[in-house]
Amino acid sequence: MLDDDPLLRLYCVVASAASAHRELGTLPVARNAVGLGDLASSGFPGDVLSLKRLVEGRPTDWGAPDHLAEFVVRPLLITFRGLLARGCLPVGDIGVELDSESAATGRIVLAGICSARSAVPGVADVIVALDAQLDELAAACTLVTGDERVRAAFDAVIAQELRNLSEGTAAAFAGEHPWRRFVHAVAAEQHEILSRVVRLVRERSVRCRREPGLPRPLVAVDLDFCALHPKHRVRDALRRLGEAHGIQELAAQLDVLPGLYQPGWRPFLVRSGLLERYPELDWDALYPEYRRNVAWDWEALRTDGPAPGLIGFVRDLEQAGGRVVWLTGRRHRMRAATGEVLARHGLGHLELRTTDDGPVADQKVAALHEMPGYELVAAFDDSAANRRALQAAFPAAVVVAVRPPEFTVDGAGRTVDGIATFESLPHPIPLGRGHRQNAQLSHVTSLGGLRIGDLSTRPTIWSRGVELAEEEQARIVASLADAALASGQRLGGQVGAGMDPGPVGIARAVWQVITAKPFGAARSAYPLAAAERDVLASVEAGDRIRFIMVGPSLKQDGSRLKALGGLPDLSELAMLVRLRELDAAVRQVHPPGIEVLALTDASHFRFREPHRYAGYHEQFVQQVELAGAQGVVTVEDFDSAADAHPLCGDRAQRPGLLAKHRDRYTAAFAGLDIRRNPRSVLAAADDRDPAGPGQPRFVELFHSVLQAVDVPFPGGDPFAWSQRIYADPFDLTDPTSPPGIRRARGDLLALTWRETITYLANKHVDEELDYSVLWRENCVRLSLSIRPAPGRLRFVPLGGSGVIPWHGTATLNAQHEVSVDYAISLADQGFRPVHAPGTGDRRQPWFMAPPQALTRTGVLDPEIFERIRLRSK
Repeated sequence: MLDDDPLLRLYCVVASAASAHRELGTLPVARNAVGLGDLASSGFPGDVLSLKRLVEGRPTDWGAPDHLAEFVVRPLLITFRGLLARGCLPVGDIGVELDSESAATGRIVLAGICSARSAVPGVADVIVALDAQLDELAAACTLVTGDERVRAAFDAVIAQELRNLSEGTAAAFAGEHPWRRFVHAVAAEQHEILSRVVRLVRERSVRCRREPGLPRPLVAVDLDFCALHPKHRVRDALRRLGEAHGIQELAAQLDVLPGLYQPGWRPFLVRSGLLERYPELDWDALYPEYRRNVAWDWEALRTDGPAPGLIGFVRDLEQAGGRVVWLTGRRHRMRAATGEVLARHGLGHLELRTTDDGPVADQKVAALHEMPGYELVAAFDDSAANRRALQAAFPAAVVVAVRPPEFTVDGAGRTVDGIATFESLPHPIPLGRGHRQNAQLSHVTSLGGLRIGDLSTRPTIWSRGVELAEEEQARIVASLADAALASGQRLGGQVGAGMDPGPVGIARAVWQVITAKPFGAARSAYPLAAAERDVLASVEAGDRIRFIMVGPSLKQDGSRLKALGGLPDLSELAMLVRLRELDAAVRQVHPPGIEVLALTDASHFRFREPHRYAGYHEQFVQQVELAGAQGVVTVEDFDSAADAHPLCGDRAQRPGLLAKHRDRYTAAFAGLDIRRNPRSVLAAADDRDPAGPGQPRFVELFHSVLQAVDVPFPGGDPFAWSQRIYADPFDLTDPTSPPGIRRARGDLLALTWRETITYLANKHVDEELDYSVLWRENCVRLSLSIRPAPGRLRFVPLGGSGVIPWHGTATLNAQHEVSVDYAISLADQGFRPVHAPGTGDRRQPWFMAPPQALTRTGVLDPEIFERIRLRSK
């Protein structure tokens, strides 16, 4: 089992297998260990010597609760979950592996395993026993440290590791036990429905950008028993009904509640057992009384809570370019209370459509027809009558039945056309929860594409990395370069075979080469006419063709979610190798080849102290030489290049111009405070944006800058603090979030607001000082944007990844191809760090490798040194 499961192998070792595998060297072998039960007591009352040693051996910047949660509880949960998903249970005592300094390594030691089918005790009993040991451990840790948060830290890990299970794995946790409340699964049909709606919204948004006249995508969501769950109001209505008719059960905390409409009443009675216990009652006659008891006053409405996953789903739709409208049967008199509830959960910025007295379905259809410029893509409603009306009026829309699991809304069971909640699985799908076995890259282009709060940070894996020898690093670089140069020569040779030898023919051949798939170019943005404008003069003169690239700036490690350190890694080096490949391809049709000027801009658009980026730039220049690209790439400071150009404006004017444009944005946004209802403030800022046609928009850039500002690191898990902040940076009111997190989010948003204004002001100053003259004539302007400005050549350094090298962490995919992804996602997927020679225990890896790329003894797969490649497309 461990042989086949690289994630499970990270977190456990079977003691009984150790002797069999010690000589073969095929599996990790446990070092010294202490029993889980022995941590809480060594056999004498009050004697917790083993636990004291473990707590004292933790890293100095870790708190005891977090350390035990990550290095003891998480390995235990992952191991137990992994065994149970394969139909097994642990046998005998469970141990915690220790290193030579008596510090926890983050692995569990199992005495053995057995089949769960025939095991005595069974699954529930084993969980009860394990949870009792965790209770004892938490109590002992509180005794040792005085910290009362230990058990809460344990429960947070249990909840996270039992979320997003496959339905089969969730079923394996059936039974009465303390972990039952944490077990969570998303139905495959629900995941597909919600994913499809987001996909349709995104596709429509892309079409709208290409064809501005098209209506924008709209999603309509009902409120009661759909987006909002009125549990308190329904329980209160049942309580009053029970008091009036002597039915005590209606005052109890029932597991199932009725919906609002008649079709859901009898299914509620059946599922709750009330129909069987009180057969003499005329329950149908009691329904109107229940309905009258459901309160709709201000105070009652304020008790409603959002459906699970709703906030994240709305955020996904907005990021996909859609507009969400609350389409409710609530009357106009309820708008104020409803708006207050929505605003409390960060959803008050969305349009709310209420109704008059009368048929609700017709009014919903009419409200949607009153929204010109928008087309209904999807609608969600718990009422069958409303759904029929919406589908008839908008036959192309996806109309989805919403059936909350705690309510009997319309009497129907689970069907493929409905959802229970608004939860879908995170992307990429979490590893080790029964969905699949292999680690995956996220392939997102921004942190916003990840569900940050659902990711496992796995701090224990950073001590399980590999440090390369200098010879091994040199072999990797040589393999990359040799394969890339050979690929470039083949590509250029194929294009050059049918080339017209004249200057125009050569220019056309160069265009064919530089817009080929390995380099990621979009020919629609960079047509042949643009290439002739940029390269023909160099071709005619027999000179090298000049390319200009703005960047690199600095490694975006400010939050540690993208990268764990501020130095270049394999992704920057691979980009330089890609430029060598481009040069090799162009030389086959234009022998002088190319020259690339990289304009570093770390402190141009947003001011940064030199110490923040000096190390990055120093090592990037060294990487140019390491990649053998010194004959192709020249690195120069952006502002220095502008100072040296005779047609660029005078930099001495910059401070005054910068102040002018800052003042322009400040005046436009007067009265807006991003700390007050952030989403509504951003919507208002978008309406007031002073940018002219074709200029960057404030809100769009705000979302980008939000992911690139520096977040102070308080110690411990390098991801944990930023993860809690970025789980929902716009939520400043959630009472379940600690005040410190809410304050940090407010500080983050305020800093982002200021930095965005500074960035835009600098862009406008560049325009006034005509910095574009640097790339306006006789050169190709490389753009690393997914959607480049017309006339610029889109350059994707590492095919298959839309992340710029300095915006992420280098990694390999399953085919040993170099890519870029975000460090938090790589950790969640169990990727292992590979360090450059001489870096030792430094947190920043040179690249990350999928778990299967390391052998069972923790050595890098030898095939990588020969097979490592740049991705071709």
